Amino acid sequence: VVMAPPAVIDYLAAHEVAHLVHADHSPAYWAVVQRLVGDHHPHRKWLRDNGPALHAVGR
Repeated sequence: VVMAPPAVIDYLAAHEVAHLVHADHSPAYWAVVQRLVGDHHPHRKWLRDNGPALHAVGR
């Protein structure tokens, strides 16, 4: 994760913080994420596109 861009790391932190309020991925949950980081869609896409490469680091 530390190899991800700072904005993606911020999104991941917001994703986890939002779970402190909502233990699911309901619309209310995503509203919390939206309030914390704004448009989260580019960050989710970056993770979908680059996540496997992050897992490969250090192997």
